[in-house]
Amino acid sequence: MGLGRRQAVAATLVAVAILGGVAAGAYWWRLDAGRDEPAPAARKPAPPVRATTLTAETRLVERTRYPACRGVVLETERPPTALEAGWHVADLLRSRDTWRLVEATPDRVVLEREVREPCPPQAWLRYRTVGLHQGRVAVFYGRPDDKGDGLGPLRLLTTVPEERLLPGDRRRLERGMVVEGEAEAWHVLESLTP
Repeated sequence: MGLGRRQAVAATLVAVAILGGVAAGAYWWRLDAGRDEPAPAARKPAPPVRATTLTAETRLVERTRYPACRGVVLETERPPTALEAGWHVADLLRSRDTWRLVEATPDRVVLEREVREPCPPQAWLRYRTVGLHQGRVAVFYGRPDDKGDGLGPLRLLTTVPEERLLPGDRRRLERGMVVEGEAEAWHVLESLTP
């Protein structure tokens, strides 16, 4: 009978320990519940970076990475469209579900995405065409072929309006000036600035 009694005492002690732990947990839980913490808001305000407003002076940079193409990155830099001007960065991100925010200041917003698509044509990577787009000086990836096709996406839309160009420069840009590489495109842009 001594063994049965020991087991009963041990079982009682284990039960008392469990009940004591439950009681202590309930006590501490009740203390935490009584604190004056504000209830969580239905919707948190956007972090300050995402609340940045896009203005006509903001430069919007969109980078597209092609990981299967040895790290090729195509980058477009432009001002916000008339629709995007006045938006917050959070609104811009909601309109582009595959993009992520890299940087946001009042002067510059950088978005980035990765695509699992075929590599861009080599002509897009090698050549730039300086021309006119939406009444401003612009740089495009690639070069047009004999039919006028083959021009890649917009690389840069400047703030220089075509009205500020000299007549000869305007004619050359209407046809499009094909150069090799980014550095040459910048050289052309610097030579156009009055």
